[in-house]
Amino acid sequence: MAVWLSEQTGAGFAAAGYEHAGETVPETQIFISYARDDDIPPPQGGKGFVSYLHEQLAYVFKDSGPFRPKIWRDITGIDPGDQFDPRIADAIAASAILLVVLSRNWMARPYCQRELKAFGERWSSEDELQIRRRVIFVGKRHVDRDRRPSLLQGQEGYLFYTLDAAGAEGLEHQFFSQGKVQDDRYYQLLDDLAGFLLRTATRLSPREQTPEADRVIVNSAPAPALNGRTIYVAKPADDMRPAYDRVVKELGGHGYAILPEPGAELPHDRSAAGTIDAWLARAEASIHLLGEEPGYAVDNAQRIVGLQLAHAAARVSPGDGGGDGLGFRRIIWAPKVLERRRDDVAEVLGDRNPIEVVCKFGNQMPNDKIDGDVLSKFVDFLIQHLIRMAPPVSRPPQIKADFRIYLCHSEEEDTDFVFKVAEELLARDVEAVFPAFEGDEVAIKTFHRTNLAECDAVALCWAGASEVWVRARSNELRDWHGLGRGRPFAYRAVVAGPPLGPRKKNIRRLFPSSEIDLTVDLTDKDRIAPGLIDRLVPAAPADAHGSVA
Repeated sequence: MAVWLSEQTGAGFAAAGYEHAGETVPETQIFISYARDDDIPPPQGGKGFVSYLHEQLAYVFKDSGPFRPKIWRDITGIDPGDQFDPRIADAIAASAILLVVLSRNWMARPYCQRELKAFGERWSSEDELQIRRRVIFVGKRHVDRDRRPSLLQGQEGYLFYTLDAAGAEGLEHQFFSQGKVQDDRYYQLLDDLAGFLLRTATRLSPREQTPEADRVIVNSAPAPALNGRTIYVAKPADDMRPAYDRVVKELGGHGYAILPEPGAELPHDRSAAGTIDAWLARAEASIHLLGEEPGYAVDNAQRIVGLQLAHAAARVSPGDGGGDGLGFRRIIWAPKVLERRRDDVAEVLGDRNPIEVVCKFGNQMPNDKIDGDVLSKFVDFLIQHLIRMAPPVSRPPQIKADFRIYLCHSEEEDTDFVFKVAEELLARDVEAVFPAFEGDEVAIKTFHRTNLAECDAVALCWAGASEVWVRARSNELRDWHGLGRGRPFAYRAVVAGPPLGPRKKNIRRLFPSSEIDLTVDLTDKDRIAPGLIDRLVPAAPADAHGSVA
């Protein structure tokens, strides 16, 4: 991964006066857009904001392990005038991520906003949501939300300041000022930013865009931790190979084990059927990408695309209809609009009916999930659907000596209730971890994310808070891998306290198993009697999902 540091002046490659660290062959390139006035060192000495950010990112990257990103920084200061520097255009074309150092200076530089526009055009083949995920901003100075460009809307960014007066530009308390760090929160934000850049760059790696023979491997990012789930991704015909590569990369980045392994091929003889069945037996779902081609023939008989669909259909249990149960199912992408190339000529096939496409290759099953949208939206749909399909988490048979439960709750409504729960847990040698409510908004959110990533279990304590509050928090727990965890939660629980409301009566039915593993009902209890809280202690015998009366 390379980090390209640009400005409204012309940024170029090393030959144009750039300094760099490490090897010069990037895997994923990050283009940093900033205004030169935001990097002026003070007269009394010290570093400019961007220069110091450069040095600190380099340090954190190197400290993170053997995968060390390369950092490029403009030291020439050449003014490009009104013409958009072709070297800037080349750098943007080679970049997968844009990091904007946002300030009033940046907003006042048309050249900086042209960089943002050019980056959006570079990735215009993707939908707007996907492009937004490629754009990250660092807040040096406050810019009102309504004034920010559209690609910066809808994200909090990494704000290296707080406002001394609500909404008052120019009255920021800057974490870095006068050439040095003025507030230790700078380093926590820097660590968060560096970690996010590493994860995003790994997810957006452009390696599949480079012919295999031309690839130069410098360093490899750490492999994502597996989430314990296995998916069968059907080998496609040649016309769907690029889509297959994208789906495999996204699933791998979310921790799914993939069968057959992406580098393996299915047999071309009659043994293919047995091989497919063996792999399907180990998977919880199968994914099929349907273009126009049926693939090669197996033993001069059935084509490989239809063969995998048929064997996956046989894997579906007869009683598993169209509900949202956890049974095996096929997830099929049959795009309505398909672009293919023949003799280097692009051909667009429009108005395809996804159901008819499925029937062209085989039979439709009642619980099939069929999508005909563009690939990027299918990938989003696929990941979210697999998260909803997640089976209940098996709880560990015995408690660890340092077992920690994150007691997430509403400060205004449920602090007293949570302290009572914590006292009972402490009596059972279980450590309770509380959220923070005082301090900078960004720091509070960072602390919350850290607790979700590091604690062994999480319990949503719901007494006086609204149902909207608890449902929103439970939805956050669907994808443990996406929270930065190395393993699933021991459990995700809802602990309901008084007052008893009509919705709490059906607490077990309110939360899907993809979000909550167990519920504890304390709504009609004046006090937490011994034994009622034992479901939160992993050593306590209990079923996988239920409620204590």
